[in-house]
Amino acid sequence: MEREPNLIVSSASQLIVEDGIRFKIDIYKLEGGDGWSLEVVTTDGTSIVWDDLFDDDYAAFEEAVTTIRKEGAAAFVNGGENVIPFKR
Repeated sequence: MEREPNLIVSSASQLIVEDGIRFKIDIYKLEGGDGWSLEVVTTDGTSIVWDDLFDDDYAAFEEAVTTIRKEGAAAFVNGGENVIPFKR
């Protein structure tokens, strides 16, 4: 039986505060994988995951910060117009 690959969490993963709003930036990849995944989670539990993988974890972190600043922190929380609600 083949074992599942380990999940590697980057040391670039961290909490940031932008415009008074806290964001959790998670950067990870599968052991032996080719690219880093990027997920940003807001204080209200909204999760934003990028479709594309990043060559390195620092590039993923920079993309998260740049996007938050460009779009405005409030666009990510409380059902901003770019957020599609999860149907239960």
